[in-house]
Amino acid sequence: MANNAQTVISPYGTIVRQENGLIYYYKSDDISIDSSVANELLKLLYTLDNSYAAKVIVVQGHRIEYSFEAQRLLLTSELFAKIAYVIETSTQFMTAELLQDLAKTFRSQAEIKLFQQVEEAEAWLLEG
Repeated sequence: MANNAQTVISPYGTIVRQENGLIYYYKSDDISIDSSVANELLKLLYTLDNSYAAKVIVVQGHRIEYSFEAQRLLLTSELFAKIAYVIETSTQFMTAELLQDLAKTFRSQAEIKLFQQVEEAEAWLLEG
C-alpha cells in the first residue's frame, strides 16, 4: 500500500496530511504567531486540504504566543470544519481553552474540542 501522506516543514512546526484525510499540525516550541504567520499557516493548510472542510489536530508546542489578530484570522478561517487541540500541560490547556472561547466569540464555523491524546482527537474527527 502506498503512503500518500504529505508533509510540510516550516519554522512554525510540521504539518502532515495523513491518508486518513486528517491534518496533523505539530507546533514548534518558542514561537510567536502574528497575523503574517497566521496567513502563512493558512496558505500551507490550504495546499494540503482545499475542501473548506479540513479536520485538523493541533499538537500544542510549549511557549507559544498568539497575537489577537492571528487568533482572529485562524479561528474565522473558512478552511476548517473541526479542530482538535491536543494538550499536555496546564498552560497549554489554558491557551487552548481561550482559543475555544474566542472561536465562539468570533462565531467560528469550526467545531473545536480539547483532548489529552492524539488517538482521542482522531476518533472525534473521524466520527460521522
